[in-house]
Amino acid sequence: MTDRLTRVRDILTGRALDAVLITHPSNRFYLTGFTGEDVAPNESAGVLLVGADSATLLTGATNLPWAQAEARGVEVAAWERPWERTVADRIKDRGWRRVGFEDGALLVSSHRVLSEALNGSAELIPLGDAIDRLRYAKEPAELDALAAAIRLTDEVFTVATADLAPGTSERELAWRIEREMRERGADGAAFPTIVAAGPHGARPHHAPTDRVISPGEPVVIDMGANVGGYNADLTRTIWVGDPEPRLLEIYVVVARAQEAALNAIRVGANGKDIDGAARTVIEAAGYGEYFTHGLGHGLGIRVHEGPSASRTSEDTLHANEVLTVEPGIYIPDWGGVRIEDVVVVEDGGARVLTTAPKSIPAAA
Repeated sequence: MTDRLTRVRDILTGRALDAVLITHPSNRFYLTGFTGEDVAPNESAGVLLVGADSATLLTGATNLPWAQAEARGVEVAAWERPWERTVADRIKDRGWRRVGFEDGALLVSSHRVLSEALNGSAELIPLGDAIDRLRYAKEPAELDALAAAIRLTDEVFTVATADLAPGTSERELAWRIEREMRERGADGAAFPTIVAAGPHGARPHHAPTDRVISPGEPVVIDMGANVGGYNADLTRTIWVGDPEPRLLEIYVVVARAQEAALNAIRVGANGKDIDGAARTVIEAAGYGEYFTHGLGHGLGIRVHEGPSASRTSEDTLHANEVLTVEPGIYIPDWGGVRIEDVVVVEDGGARVLTTAPKSIPAAA
């Protein structure tokens, strides 16, 4: 984790800071290896204080042995509650005057308690997404971890849908998928599995129900395994028996839109332009109003992280960033089609990590 802490310290230097306070659980894991997760926003598993010559992970007494076993390259110490006062004491003891904090990952109440405890001895400086951006480009070991999670997810999709029959409920198929993930070595699901059959597929996000799958209708499956702290994300639209003509027509449009986006991805490409490549195909087919979300998002420790590809994205892609490519069409009272693959951004274009079979070839 030393190189990662060095990059945090580069932020200190660039912003004339004495230290930074890391409160986002994903950044805490990225910088220390401690896998504790915040149960709720107001139940922190730990915070990390990084100075020019020190890095301390503070956590509760019950988490202390766990953190000591996992955290690398940092001091691990117990806090006293409220943790904000322990942090303030350390800041004052060090004589730090300017301390950066993750304004997207610190509760207003924690900021207030911390400010009151500092009592004017130090200024708290918002960092925006500076720490998050350290995670955008993936190291080789991270790409290996992502590939392992994606490989397992692809295998589970193939096995769980191989003998799918009419009458299977959304809930039954979702459970089959998550059970297979666990049995094949996943640490868990990256997110609650989506199985959306028929009209339910018109919802980009959906909680599985007891509705059963009928022949010929679209079934949207969005799933991913978590392996070693890294997440996969896969969407396939399938059907049982022969697809109805409308489904086949829309599926081909979505497949072509994804192909256009994949061809647009390379180092230096703009997230808005990549989204536009897919959106142009869907709009030309007359379905523009039914593509209701961005094309894709970064993937790694979080299921949704940077960079992004959307109509409003301002991200320029860099080497070894990881992106989902998932165009979709969602028609109320009918259903939807989404196809999602995960790619690594490279100079020569997009290297696709996903291998799960698709219902028809992209060029159909």
